[in-house]
Amino acid sequence: MMIDLPTASEVSKYPPDFRAKIAKASRSKGSNYERDVAKKIAAYFGEPWDSCSFRTKPHGMAQPNGDIQPINQMYERWKSAKLGPLECKNRNSWSFDQIFKNAEKSELYRYWEKSNKDTNRDDTVLIFTKNGVSDLVMTLDKINYIEPNLFFNVNQTRFVIQTLKNFLLTNFLPK
Repeated sequence: MMIDLPTASEVSKYPPDFRAKIAKASRSKGSNYERDVAKKIAAYFGEPWDSCSFRTKPHGMAQPNGDIQPINQMYERWKSAKLGPLECKNRNSWSFDQIFKNAEKSELYRYWEKSNKDTNRDDTVLIFTKNGVSDLVMTLDKINYIEPNLFFNVNQTRFVIQTLKNFLLTNFLPK
């Protein structure tokens, strides 16, 4: 069953109060996913999530520190693993097919690129999902990984996608 979604120009014609409801639901979905990811990362280390990280507040349309800011001991772990800001995306619009057809124009690469612009960094850790898909992580290809992985290039930059669990096992020894 194919569902026809409205185009951006059609949505712009919706009444402002209806558009506000759509935006609020989208922010709520994103907030819940960010919290869920923070809890999963904290659980890996056997710690309460609120002592490991906090969700950052947006500044305009950007979040200069990413979506989740590691704190306390988690900050030290993240820093020693040389990992960048955490960006979380729970969107149904991405697909692996986009990467195979044209990685540079894929939703995932565009999310990663925008986060780097917002944070003034070049090493964002993009954690993403969509309905029915495990949590996945996209990072620069810098280290050896636990398999399975998906590798792809955009221009001269090599990326890796792996599950959140394998990302944590690759970067941090289990507690």
